[in-house]
Formats: sequence, C-alpha cells, structure tokens
Amino acid sequence: MKHYRNPFINKLNTRDVNHFTTDIGLFLRRKSNGAFRKLCNVFTNTTIIRNETSEYVSNEEYYNNLKAERIPLSSYPLSTKKNANNIIVERYPKLEEGESYIFVGSHVCPEDIETMLNVIDRNAYLILGSVENLNYNPEVYLSWLNGMIVFNVLDMKERRELILKMERVLHTQSILIFPEGSHNYDLNKLIKPLYDGPVNLALKTGKKIVPVVLVKDYENNVAYLDVGNPIDVRGLDLNIQDYYPGKEESEKYRIKSMSSYVRDQMATAVYHMMERHLAPIKKSEYEDLEQHFIQFYVTDTFNKLNWKHDVFDAEYLTKKTKEEQEYEEVVRSLGNLKLKKNVLKETRLYSREYVNKIRDLDRKNVVENLRKHFYRNIV
Repeated sequence: MKHYRNPFINKLNTRDVNHFTTDIGLFLRRKSNGAFRKLCNVFTNTTIIRNETSEYVSNEEYYNNLKAERIPLSSYPLSTKKNANNIIVERYPKLEEGESYIFVGSHVCPEDIETMLNVIDRNAYLILGSVENLNYNPEVYLSWLNGMIVFNVLDMKERRELILKMERVLHTQSILIFPEGSHNYDLNKLIKPLYDGPVNLALKTGKKIVPVVLVKDYENNVAYLDVGNPIDVRGLDLNIQDYYPGKEESEKYRIKSMSSYVRDQMATAVYHMMERHLAPIKKSEYEDLEQHFIQFYVTDTFNKLNWKHDVFDAEYLTKKTKEEQEYEEVVRSLGNLKLKKNVLKETRLYSREYVNKIRDLDRKNVVENLRKHFYRNIV
C-alpha cells in the first residue's frame, strides 16, 4: 500500500541550521504562544487543574512536606465531557519572564508531548526524533505550528546539527526534549538512563534545565504532571563516586553524573506521584503480571500511533548503560554455549540458567515486541 507523505514539512529534518526555522517564525511562535496553547487545549479537549502549592526553595523541602496518603480523584474538579483529557499539575515553578529553558520531559506514552505543551507557560520548540511521524502523521502539523526540530536518530550528521539548531532556538525561546530517547516501556525503571545532550547543551549555553515528569492514570484518562525547579548544572557540586564508583575524576564522568542527577530528580517526582495517585495492584490477581503490561503498551502504542513501516529500531532507541550492555553480552554468550557432556561434567558449567535469562531479555525487548505485533496484525 502506498503511503503519502505530509506535504511541505516532510523534509524538515534535512534542513540546515539556517533553514529549519526562520527568525520570523521564531518571533511569531513566541508572541502567539498563549493563543496557541488555548488552541491546543480545545483541539485536545483538555482541562488543566492546578494544585495550589507553596513555593519551596528546594525539591527536598517540597517532598518532605508531601503527605504519602493516596488522593482520591473526587478531590479534583475533573471534566466529565466525552473523551475529556484531564491534566492535574502538581506544581509549576516560578520561571523568569522572557527567559528560555531546556524543558526535559519523561517519555511515558504517545500523548505526553501534547500534554506537556498544553502546560508549559512559554513557547518551547519540540525536539522530535521521529522522521516517520514527520512524514506520515497529520497531527505533526500542530507540532509544527508550535515549532519543532526534527532529526533522524540514526543519522550522525543530523544528530550533530541538532545541537546547533537547539542553540539557535535557545537564544530567544525554550525547547522541550525527551532524553530517555523513546517511550519508557521498561518494567523496572521509573526513568530510563538519560542521554547527555541536555546537560551538554546547558553547560554550553548557560540555560537551566527544568524537569517535566508525567504519570498517566489510564483507567480514568487523567495525567499528573510535575514541573520541577530549574536546575543550573553549572552550579552542581557532585561527587562522581556517588554515581560512578571507582571512576576517576574526568569531564566525561562529571557530565554523566549531572545527567544521573537530573534523572534522579525526575524519578523521585514519578515515585511520589505514583504513591499518591495510582491505585496499587495485586500480583496475585494476574496470571502473568509482566506479560499483562507488555501487552498493554503494545496495544496502546498501536491504538494511538498509526505506524506505516517497520521503523522501530529508530523510533524506540533508548540508552543502555555500559553495565547493561555487558550483562546482555555475558548472558547471550553463556546462554548460547553448546558444550559436550564430558565438558559439562568436568566444568559443571550449565547454561540452562542463562538460556532462561536470554528468554527474559527477549521478552522485555520493546522493539521486537512492537515488530512482532506489526507483522502479525498490521502488514
């Protein structure tokens, strides 16, 4: 089946730093941001509910004053309209008027981009690593009206130019970037390891990082959003050993420690929102809890994103730590050993445990899970 590309914008990712946007476009988007957000609210049928919170000097002070009890949905004036999208904003910091920031978002679900753009109080160009959506998803035109920088995550030239494009935008307005790389469908991590791009950009430009974290209540179609205090990475005094034990002091690990610090701030926000807003579940009520959630994200993804091609290697590329890479290499090496009986007897090296670990790795492979569904049900 032939699929038609979105006219006018489909080659936006290939335009250089001087032509991916215009100075007039930057100006108009900055001045019309209020009207654009109202349009987004209407277009996405969104109701925004803001909690009244005191202005705390630090995140630690804020969390120390939170109560752990679960807050019932009845506490909020939710919209009851059909297909209503309710967004509950836990807190929003006092940001400097006219200043630009690096908004760093958690990547939770296909609708997290529109949710965050509905709430951020100033124009923020979206950093989009999805050429497939640029080419074939008509909803991307709304992102283009907001302003966006698109790049092919598998193209090194476009990845290098991305930094220059973001720097150009940050001269006058903000950006919204998702440094987890893709949607976090990891069953064990609140926030996946972050790419170092935002920290490098903040160090280079002097702009502050603002964490934007989302937790979704799918059953009631309610999104909880926490916008943390701005982080000046230039002022962070971190002990590298706290994040990378045994590593020597170096610029490389100083930057990685900063990214880990930002990740920790985001994961803390996720934990506290889950604790107070999501109903606990019982493992005993599920035949296979892990498979339940795998099937959920596969189904949810394909219900909301109309994939035309097998582009999952690029669309769901996430960062693996060195430890994760080494673990997978060891597991697959030992699990694939074919040893003779006399060798097994002499060495007592049995690979069955590692075969099971390979199966566990394969089961949790997001890219392959989505690819299997695509070829079984779409193509």
